[in-house]
Amino acid sequence: MFFGWTSICLRARDLAASARFYQALGMEVVDELPGKRIVVGNGPFRIALMNFLDKNCIHIRGADVPAIHAACKREFPEATGQPFTYRAEDLDADADGTSWETFDPDGNAVFFDTNANESGAAGRSRLIVQTLRDAEQMLIRLGASKECLTTIDHLIDQQTRAR
Repeated sequence: MFFGWTSICLRARDLAASARFYQALGMEVVDELPGKRIVVGNGPFRIALMNFLDKNCIHIRGADVPAIHAACKREFPEATGQPFTYRAEDLDADADGTSWETFDPDGNAVFFDTNANESGAAGRSRLIVQTLRDAEQMLIRLGASKECLTTIDHLIDQQTRAR
């Protein structure tokens, strides 16, 4: 079962100030929904700064939400919440999807969300390309050889053409 990819979602009163703080630590802005969300990252690690959150959470995207829910309930029956489907226009989302929020034993929110753009073969292919690009950025920062970077560029090109 594919678990998805994980980021941290933090409530930010001042998106620009929060983004500048994380940029000062060496992260880069990798996505933005003006006025609502700025995502900063370092390689595959992402922090989504959001001004509309009620609470901070661990955010997992791209997983089969009902399958993850069922597996969690088998091993951890006290897990709360139920998956629900949503329409893109109801949540200002990219596409229709499925979400589920639960809490770990210490009360930390864990939010699963997958939309139609992130599932299936096309979604997996996009994730592979993004993972390779994240790895490439880390390799550049680490001072990888030109040959290494050429190889990863070739892999990105192959995967992009395979889509």
